[in-house]
Amino acid sequence: MLGTNPGASALYRLIQAKVKYSNTLIIPERPYSVASVRRETLPFRVHLVDDAQDIQKAVEIRSSAYMRHLPTLGETLRTAESEDFRSDVLLLIAERKIDRRAIGSMRLQPNFNRPLRVEGEMALPAVYRGRRLVETTRLGVENGMSGTLVMVAMVKAAYEICHACGVDYALAAGRRSMAELFRSLCYDELGGPIPVSYANDVPHWIFAIPIREVDERLRAKRHAYYEFMARTDHPDIEIDYERVFDTFGSV
Repeated sequence: MLGTNPGASALYRLIQAKVKYSNTLIIPERPYSVASVRRETLPFRVHLVDDAQDIQKAVEIRSSAYMRHLPTLGETLRTAESEDFRSDVLLLIAERKIDRRAIGSMRLQPNFNRPLRVEGEMALPAVYRGRRLVETTRLGVENGMSGTLVMVAMVKAAYEICHACGVDYALAAGRRSMAELFRSLCYDELGGPIPVSYANDVPHWIFAIPIREVDERLRAKRHAYYEFMARTDHPDIEIDYERVFDTFGSV
């Protein structure tokens, strides 16, 4: 059933508590069914936001990206949102190596402590209840071909984080152009278009994908991103998994 769902909080069930790890040198299991065959450096670094300066950089590229398509929302996003400061949220940022200018950002919001934002827009099907969910929100990258490369790198980082932390499903809301991207990435369409309150009521489609099926789905489709994600090591995607596990835990 689509539409506003004021009862989402009542339906919400607390997910298993986070698990802390004593080993700070944990290397997560590769979430791919094929071996890496190459190592590739990127002209930028992808990492977790570290401080207030990083948050500001993430906000600036986010606002700039949204201004291109949704100028009213882009203007609203010139300041950080309360979700950016939550202790259970992870923010990813991509910075050019040459000058450390931010060229991409993404927010990963879990349902471990409270419902997802999208749960306030529509009631999720029963299969998602009691599951570990992460909603990817506020993806913003610079324009052009370089922005596409940044986006794929951030998708790879988000997927590997979710896999390492035992997330069951990743969810996302996308307007028409982004909806085509999620469909191409083999997401399941849950509903839409529906007005999304945290996107100035612009119509969005809602998508989800089971994390344990991402590799199989992309490989079977021979997706153009699969070589980048599965067969290539990227040392410039520098994820601090001690922080990841401390924030998201595992099962």
